[in-house]
Amino acid sequence: MTKENLKKVFLITFFIFTVFSVSFYFLGGDQLKYRNSSGNISMPDADSATEEIIAGTIVMQPFVNRVEDIEEMSVSFAKLYKDTQGKITVFLYDNEELLMKRTVDLSDMNETETVILRPDEPISGRKGHMLAIRIYATSEADQGVVALMRKDMPGSKFMFDEKMIDGTLCFSLTGRDENYLGKYYWYIVAVMELLLGGLLLKSYSDYLNNRSNLIVRAIAAVYHYKFLISQLVIRDFKSKYKRSILGVFWSFLNPLMTMTVQFLVFSTFFSSDTKNYPVYLLSGVVCFSFFNECTTMCLSSVSGNARLITKVYIPKYIFPLARTISSTVNLGISLVPLLLACLVLGTVLKPQAILFLYFVICLIVFSLGIGLFLSALMVFFRDIQFLWTVFTQIWMYATPIFYPAEIIPERFKFIVRLNPLYHFIGNARTCLINGISPEPRAYIFCLLFALVSLAIGAYTFKKTQDKFALYL
Repeated sequence: MTKENLKKVFLITFFIFTVFSVSFYFLGGDQLKYRNSSGNISMPDADSATEEIIAGTIVMQPFVNRVEDIEEMSVSFAKLYKDTQGKITVFLYDNEELLMKRTVDLSDMNETETVILRPDEPISGRKGHMLAIRIYATSEADQGVVALMRKDMPGSKFMFDEKMIDGTLCFSLTGRDENYLGKYYWYIVAVMELLLGGLLLKSYSDYLNNRSNLIVRAIAAVYHYKFLISQLVIRDFKSKYKRSILGVFWSFLNPLMTMTVQFLVFSTFFSSDTKNYPVYLLSGVVCFSFFNECTTMCLSSVSGNARLITKVYIPKYIFPLARTISSTVNLGISLVPLLLACLVLGTVLKPQAILFLYFVICLIVFSLGIGLFLSALMVFFRDIQFLWTVFTQIWMYATPIFYPAEIIPERFKFIVRLNPLYHFIGNARTCLINGISPEPRAYIFCLLFALVSLAIGAYTFKKTQDKFALYL
């Protein structure tokens, strides 16, 4: 590999990182600058109610605000099957300063009603302040509503008609906190660019001075064997569609047919609760099908090329790498029907949909790591191919592909969050279907899952590859 080629690779790497960093700032939107507040107050379940709220009654619920920017507040009421008349007004005060209010006509109220208050702009600068909800009504006796409450809330009190009542009103307060990653984004990017630039310069200097460097060796090996890799990819691609009438068109049909079957089976249960369920389902099918195909092909990539490996010196990691590239080509073809489905089914593709590719790349790197690990194990334990088939079936059902993650009981959600595919697929759907960027930590988690998988796979492969010839 010439120094001009190495310099070109390093410059392209630095350029891609710079373009991604700048693009991400604008595509990230508010999700980069803000996050859901850890101080949000959730609506408690009601176990009782106040007395009737009529004209002259004053209800006041004090609380300490832990939200930086208040975006919404809600209070729950009930009619108790009466014919209610008049109006009720909910205020939010900071001492005597009115922050927001809303008036509701009781004649239009349902049996139970949650009155929601939203300011025109998020209310800032009130974190740590003692705020108060005040409720007034204009109803006559036997025509008013009651406020729902919960008694078993230790230390909580509110005032009803100048009397202190143990418990709390059923209210919620939600908002956002400033995300420090967004606040210091450009400083972080500048530091990362300096680190990346320094690493690339050192690698280039090591190459010029004939010093050993892992990055240079890896790039040089791929460059040196690029013809072999391309031939292996072409061979895999041709063998997959050999004697097939439709050929490559199956890469379009497979995800669509799988989605159609699963849609017919599961749409009755989940489609009403999931936004654009066909696209939700197809995106999950495409991503998991790639993972399954890539790891399964990598599984036999070394053992299936035993005659070539034992006769000619070739870096053995070339074979799982070629299988991963081959599966990535099929993934690229499978993304075409996914994009067509988005257009046909009315999913508006916003610019943030481009971030979908970030999580797809993380999935590819993660699959390569698993593939390296499995290909090494397969040399020594041939039973791994049968165990992996069963394991991928379990993994598929443990990943929210055809069902929404919201139906998982809260006590089991921590197990699901340990599933890397849950993060890859879920965040990719957020970009594609919702048209927004996930929170910054989602990018970090997915990158860590991918790099840890690659590190474990590469380490296992490197440690065992010298013994392959004895078992092939």
